[in-house]
Amino acid sequence: MQRIVSLILAFVLFAAVLPACAQVTQQDETLQEQFVPESFRLEADAVAAKFNWFWNTTISFAVTNNSGMNLYLGVMRGGVTIGSCTDAEQIQGALQFLPNPRANAYSVNPMDGPPRGVFVPAGARVAGAIIVANCAAPNPGHPTAPVSLTLMVGKSEAFRTMTTFPLSFDTPIRQLQSR
Repeated sequence: MQRIVSLILAFVLFAAVLPACAQVTQQDETLQEQFVPESFRLEADAVAAKFNWFWNTTISFAVTNNSGMNLYLGVMRGGVTIGSCTDAEQIQGALQFLPNPRANAYSVNPMDGPPRGVFVPAGARVAGAIIVANCAAPNPGHPTAPVSLTLMVGKSEAFRTMTTFPLSFDTPIRQLQSR
């Protein structure tokens, strides 16, 4: 009898904890409803450079959190384009690439640990650079290029709980060649 009571008690405790776990790992859709276009201010410029035979374009950026909330931010892997270039393979600075919140499989550098958002208090600014490979002329013949960047935004550092916030803008671009 005592064994049955303890088994029932363990089941009830497990069932009580289960909804809390599910709540923490679900994507926070209500957070996205609180944002307006001015929630995040993005400043950027870009340089397309040729070294030996390879062209890369580096987008230098700064994001200001104007949402009025303390948040965790990242940049969605596969969520960066400049002109016709989409091969953003490296990010440096405060933010890191994060997998899509619905991703089931993703690769991780064991030295970096699991992908996490970076804490950005309300009003704070974070800066970085994104290197887009195989990108010689993102917008040929024009001094600017359209950039699309998808921010990952959440109230916790876990990327699975984050929501996406797309940003689009035109940025000045320069071309450099080494001789």
